[in-house]
Amino acid sequence: MSTTEHNFEPMTTGMVLDRSFRLYLDNFALMVGLSAILNVPLLFISFMLSASRIDVTKLNGATVVAILIGVILFLLTLIIVAPMIGGATALAVSDIYLGKSATAGAVLSAAWRKVWTLLKTQIIVGLILFGLMLAAGMVLGAVAGIMTLISVPAVLVLFVFGMGMLVCLVGIVILFLSYALIAPIVMIEGSDRGREIRNRSWRLVEGNRLKVFLIFLILVVIQVLVQGGVAVVSAITFGLGNASITASVLDGIISILLTPLSAIAITLLYYDFRIRKEGFDLEMLSQSIGGTTTEA
Repeated sequence: MSTTEHNFEPMTTGMVLDRSFRLYLDNFALMVGLSAILNVPLLFISFMLSASRIDVTKLNGATVVAILIGVILFLLTLIIVAPMIGGATALAVSDIYLGKSATAGAVLSAAWRKVWTLLKTQIIVGLILFGLMLAAGMVLGAVAGIMTLISVPAVLVLFVFGMGMLVCLVGIVILFLSYALIAPIVMIEGSDRGREIRNRSWRLVEGNRLKVFLIFLILVVIQVLVQGGVAVVSAITFGLGNASITASVLDGIISILLTPLSAIAITLLYYDFRIRKEGFDLEMLSQSIGGTTTEA
């Protein structure tokens, strides 16, 4: 498996994206192979449900059971396989970035041993974000109700509620970005304590949230543009009525191809922030000459 040269220097947003794409292309088989382990089962389940053309007016016991099994498998794949593949990809990228060899078997085995830590940490973060959004919605709803009772104009009520939700959404996004480095922290540093993992991610991302946001935004825009273009081509080629299954399959293929990019970028950001805040390049130099290392 190809490796990358040791080049431990702070990276701009453009450099992170450029190195993400180069690392992806140089290790295409490994990255797409790991992505396929997650996305192929999802694609197969989605394809089977789409191809079955279920008529909700003619459901029977066997059809309901089949649907439930499909949904359960879909959820299990997302809940268990997704964090494992994210962790495996992060570890593979780390090994390559440090000039080591990376194999699918080795990184998958390591990720499997950490799957519970990855899962529970991400679930806790999800619950925190959901809980805060729910609480904010309830508070704003109560405020809107009080304003309505005291005869505040409806336009002003809607404006206050909308602006409040916008502020809350910005806060949620900031929190989400602060926990973006969970997978590389778990896999590279070996931490298994949820609070320590979250605090570690927060400290590394602090002061760099805009950079993380821009990289996520660019990658999302790329995926949306590619999927949108494929959907248009499918509709033109196969017709609107016949393009749904084809578009679903093509969407799955696009997901397989593009999913690794975000995990690669996140892992490179992890090292970029460590270089900036902890002198990671000096740590590696110290290791290479047998000196002491900087505590992670």
